[in-house]
Amino acid sequence: MFAATTCVGVRAQSSKTPGALEGARPRQEIIVVGAGVSGLVAAYELAQVGHKVTILEARQRIGGRVLTLRGDFAEKHFVEAGAARIPPYHDLTLAYVKHFGLELKPFYPQQGFYIRVKDGQKTLISLDEIMAQRPQAQLANWTKIANGSDQLPKAMGEALHDHIRLGEPVIRIEQTPKAVRVFCRSGLQLTADRVLCTVPLPVMENITFSPPLSPAKQRAIAGGYNYRPSTRMFVEFPERFWEREGLNGWGIFDRSEELWQPTWNQPGVTGILHAYLKGEISLAMDALEPKPRLAQLLQKWQEFLPGVKDYPVNDLTYSWNNDPWSKAGWAYPTESQEQELFDELRRTEKRLYFAGDHTATTRGWLQGALSSGLRAAKEIHTVNF
Repeated sequence: MFAATTCVGVRAQSSKTPGALEGARPRQEIIVVGAGVSGLVAAYELAQVGHKVTILEARQRIGGRVLTLRGDFAEKHFVEAGAARIPPYHDLTLAYVKHFGLELKPFYPQQGFYIRVKDGQKTLISLDEIMAQRPQAQLANWTKIANGSDQLPKAMGEALHDHIRLGEPVIRIEQTPKAVRVFCRSGLQLTADRVLCTVPLPVMENITFSPPLSPAKQRAIAGGYNYRPSTRMFVEFPERFWEREGLNGWGIFDRSEELWQPTWNQPGVTGILHAYLKGEISLAMDALEPKPRLAQLLQKWQEFLPGVKDYPVNDLTYSWNNDPWSKAGWAYPTESQEQELFDELRRTEKRLYFAGDHTATTRGWLQGALSSGLRAAKEIHTVNF
C-alpha cells in the first residue's frame, strides 16, 4: 500500500485541516516512530506546512490500535478490534472525519431492548431508559465511521502517500547536538532534525535511547505507568436469534465487560455478538486455549441469552495484550502515577518528542490520540532554532 521512499509533498485536502499549524517556519526533516493515529495526524499536519516527514511503523499496517477486521465472517461483515465509537463531544475526532469526507452512522441501536445484568439479575432496558438515567452521556448521539474505523487512518495514510515505511521496528534512537539518528531492526538508518516517538510505553522498552531518557520516563517504561488489558471476542451465529425476544444484542454489566452487536445495522442473516473484555476478565480469557475460551464465554452468555449454546458458530479473538506492538489496551495510570509522571511523559528531551495516548488526558479514544499528536506537531513546528 505504501512505498518505501519519502517525498516532500503531501496530497493536499480541499479545506483547511482541523489541526492546521500556523505561521511560516524553517523546513525540518522529521521522523515519526509509529503509524498509529497520533503519529499519522502529527505527520499529516507537519507535512501540510512543508516539513519533510518519514513515518517508521513496525507493523505491516497503519492505524495502531485502530483495527477493523475484515474477511473473517460471512456476508462481508466486519468488526472493530480497537477504537470504534465516537461520542458527540469528541469534536476533534468529528472534525477529522468530516475533513476526510467519511460517513458516520449511529453506534448504539435505538430499537430493541438492551440486557442489563447487575448483581446476577437480568433486566431489559431501552435506550430511552438508559439515557434518562445517564443524560450526560448522550448515547443516542454516539456515532461510528460507517465503513469501519480504519477508514480514518487509511485516509491519512493515503494523503501521506509514500512517507510511510512499514515493517520497520525501531531499535535505537541516538541524539547528537545537531541531529537525531534512528536505527531499525532491518539495518535501515535515517537522520533527521527531530524525532517524534508515539509507541506505547510497554513497547518503548524495545528501543535504546542515547543519551538515556529521564529516570522518570524509564520508570514509566519499566511498568510504572499502568495499562488496561483489553481483549475482543467475536462470535458469529447463523441467525440473529436474540431478535425473536425483542433484544438488540447489546448488554450492560456490572463488571469490566460489554456486549455489542456490530451487525445490528449491517445487512444479512448472520449476526455477530462481540464481547469487549477489560482488566482481569481480559487476562483470564487470554490464559485459556481457544476452545475452552469460547466455551466459557458461551456459558456466561447462556445465563442471560438462553439458547446461545445451541448454534454452530464461527469465532475470533483479538487480544491487545498479546499484540507485540501494543502489549495492552490503553494507558490506565493510577492517580499517583498520573500526578508523578504524566507531565514528564509529554516533556521533550532535546530533539526527541513524545505523543500517544499515554501523553493524552482522553485515553483509549481516537480523540486522545489525535490531540496528543497535534500537541507534539505544534511543539516541533514552533521550536526555536
